[in-house]
Amino acid sequence: MGSLLVILAACLWGTTGIGAKLSYGFGATPEGILSLRLALMIPMYIALSVLRRTNFGSHAVVAVLGVAVMGPFQLTYYYAIKYVGASTASLILYTYPVLVAFLSRYFLGEALTARTYIALALSVVGAALVSFGNLSYDPLGLALAAASSFLFALYIVASRTALLRGAGPDVLAIGTAAWASLPVYTFHSITRGPNLPTSKEILAIAAYLAVVVTAIAYFLYMVGMKFVGASKATILSATEPLTATILSYIIFSEPLTPLKIAGGALIVTAVSATATT
Repeated sequence: MGSLLVILAACLWGTTGIGAKLSYGFGATPEGILSLRLALMIPMYIALSVLRRTNFGSHAVVAVLGVAVMGPFQLTYYYAIKYVGASTASLILYTYPVLVAFLSRYFLGEALTARTYIALALSVVGAALVSFGNLSYDPLGLALAAASSFLFALYIVASRTALLRGAGPDVLAIGTAAWASLPVYTFHSITRGPNLPTSKEILAIAAYLAVVVTAIAYFLYMVGMKFVGASKATILSATEPLTATILSYIIFSEPLTPLKIAGGALIVTAVSATATT
């Protein structure tokens, strides 16, 4: 059950690029749609906090994760794409399962079997192949991409730790995104001004990204990770770039190259091996 929830969450994450690309067609900027998406998480977080009556300690953990980890992750990944392009940024970002595996082993005590190592290698190589495109070597962009990979790995491991200590997966998923809006919107205000896009088309896309891709998907991931652990969850989440590739082919007619097909086969193999353990 946990594996299925993580896979479903990753598939929902895989629709992020489609929603973002559609919003650009209506005049949104990448940081604008990101700021709006995260800002819409704030009322959900407030409502959830009132209903759940969560303690101060949980809110403190969520705030730190959102402001210090999730927000910077979003910013570093966006600017990595700006400097080196989506293909290079994605190739580096999708090394995060390796970081999660080793961090989980040393800080969470998760055992890594030979089967897990093999599945991990297959998932990382598969994700790299389906994301492969024109590569760039701008030093700043590469550094930002590496930082985004580390920050996302840190977010996963820290979230797993919080779950083990009793944090609610719903508060954790929605709260970190809501708090992440603070550094993201602050940066947006400094670089682009305080105004956010407000057309009904952009608001509808932002609402989808907030409710489905962020609130629901992160909640499913947190619940699934609670059962399967951080290392296995990151392997299963390799279905995200695979979903994005398939949807881009269906909706935007982007070509399916032999490398992408081979990468997809490796991801399916890795996910199948992990889900059945």
